[in-house]
Amino acid sequence: MKIKLVLFSVILGFIASACYDLTLQPKGMLGEPELYGTEFGVKKYFSGIYTWLPIEDFTYFARSGGSSGFSQKNNGWEAGKFSQGNMSGEFVNTWIKVNNDGFGYWPYDKIRLVNSFIANFPDYKTLYGDVNVYNSLMGEAHFLRAYFYFGLAKRYGGVPLITKVQDILGSKDSLNVKRATEYATWKLIHDDLQFAIANLRTTKEAGRANKYVAAALMSRAMLYAGTIAKYTDYLNFKADQKAAQLGLAGMDPSQAVEFFQYSYDAGKIVESGGYTLYTDNKIADPLLPVKASNFASLFQDPTSSENIFVKFFDKNTPGGLGLKHSYDALMSPNPDMASEVGAESYPSLDFMRMFDFPAFTDAAGKPIRFAKRSDITNGMEPRLRGTCYFDGDVLRGKTYSIQRGIYKSFPGLAADAQSGSSVADINKNGNRILGNKNDTDPSPGGDLITGQHGQFENGGGESNTLTGAYIRKYVNTNMATPDVRLNNSAQHYIVFRLGEIYLNQAEVCYELGRKAEAFDYIEKIRIRAGAIDARHDNNPTDPNSLTKNGYLVGGDLQFIRDERFRELFGENHRWWDLRRWRVVDAVVKQWIPRALECYYDRENKKYFFLDESVKNNETWTASKASNYEPIPQGEINKNTNLLPQNPLR
Repeated sequence: MKIKLVLFSVILGFIASACYDLTLQPKGMLGEPELYGTEFGVKKYFSGIYTWLPIEDFTYFARSGGSSGFSQKNNGWEAGKFSQGNMSGEFVNTWIKVNNDGFGYWPYDKIRLVNSFIANFPDYKTLYGDVNVYNSLMGEAHFLRAYFYFGLAKRYGGVPLITKVQDILGSKDSLNVKRATEYATWKLIHDDLQFAIANLRTTKEAGRANKYVAAALMSRAMLYAGTIAKYTDYLNFKADQKAAQLGLAGMDPSQAVEFFQYSYDAGKIVESGGYTLYTDNKIADPLLPVKASNFASLFQDPTSSENIFVKFFDKNTPGGLGLKHSYDALMSPNPDMASEVGAESYPSLDFMRMFDFPAFTDAAGKPIRFAKRSDITNGMEPRLRGTCYFDGDVLRGKTYSIQRGIYKSFPGLAADAQSGSSVADINKNGNRILGNKNDTDPSPGGDLITGQHGQFENGGGESNTLTGAYIRKYVNTNMATPDVRLNNSAQHYIVFRLGEIYLNQAEVCYELGRKAEAFDYIEKIRIRAGAIDARHDNNPTDPNSLTKNGYLVGGDLQFIRDERFRELFGENHRWWDLRRWRVVDAVVKQWIPRALECYYDRENKKYFFLDESVKNNETWTASKASNYEPIPQGEINKNTNLLPQNPLR
């Protein structure tokens, strides 16, 4: 049944649907003819839908929150505490750990808006003199619908596939749609995106989809589908788990190649779009090596040649519209670099050591001494320096001072410190001295105990690095410290960039048996990163690199997976990558992050670093059940056809 869309209220370009059957059209209200009858009207209609897309950006809650975790309207700054980066262990803080259950994302009201457009827009085709404009707008609608279903599929597997406007007065049977198989769900996403790619224009408009944006989503989504199919069996679903038996959760591994090929083909389309890896370094940091500065600049430069699709924010909009965020106030220490709250998330040493990282113990296991704390950055991979702040780096005119404490003497092995344990002999009897922020030892010499931005004793997780470094990626260096406040940041969020597409291509090439081509893509990424070993395809026979993670995988494939973590750190990919590889419960298993702790060696008047446990000793643990979120119980209460529930739930 065709439902006429009678009335839409347009407020600052965001559309809130209504169903009022009015004879008179009030001023300021736009009806279907005004919205569908012109390209400008359709743009207005789509603008609201774009704000509801499941883009996991600065305001995204990885656990329950308003607007189903997206587009927070109130207290959006708390997204920094409950981010996906913190949940997956990319960021270390004292707040959220792992959310194994999701938050009930179920955007069928938004899908209905798209379906209504697809159903009714043909009535206005004759108003478009240029059929290419009409086709592009219809393609854009299919892109939007595919994005919503992507948000559903990666959480639940098979879901109800509703592609037509339902009659709300129809029978219960017609409204209570059953779940489709997971394969059919991913195929719908493919079909919608295939339509979008074929019809969308190639011209680029900021914040809006074109042919290449649709291809980028296809590249990502079909890579997910391919790996979910290939590694389904590693979840070891029991025979009596009906959702798995019926294909609602999980796919036949034989279907993986189909999806990998879709992803590969889409990646080639993106590559034809004129995008290039960013090397402009427009927001240069003269204190960093050029390639480190360039990588940091990539995330601050909205004109980057690498950006395919970007979500923009505007801190000058009125409150409550979700167009501003608090990223800087939640990543920069207060009071030196922020005027409110302060840093709450930090990179683990585990992550840092995945890069080219300088040794801080010698062959015998003894700590290496450094003349300055900042010497730890010598020989560090530029990409890591462009991702994190270390001692000696400068932000907003202040220099990071990151020191944990003092040792009067440390003659032995790094292992003697027992990861910082207070019961280790070398840490007893006043030999190790810890302090509060900027404390100075009162004994002769007056040595600094703990730096202004170091791991001090008299504070919690805010502005007190738990790991020995701070996050640099996406931090806006052009903000003055007084402006670094809650809900006062507006830097853009990159949804798709060429670096991700190259990594998608590398992975699908490897999975399709094209190893040399896979490492052609990896080489491009690593050359831009300034990595020592640019190609790194010399480990073809290692069969055991993932035994600890649940199944065997070759060393080269593991390197490609690790390269994703290095390049895409903090961009909200890690959780979904671990899930689609079916290793999240093995990798994030009673995981205690490591910290890079700097001490002053009073005896030798030098500095050294120890690998220690994060001082609060909190752990991250993902369950096997987290590979599929439960179908929301509230939806099951309304529609029992959504059963059976997902496996392991």
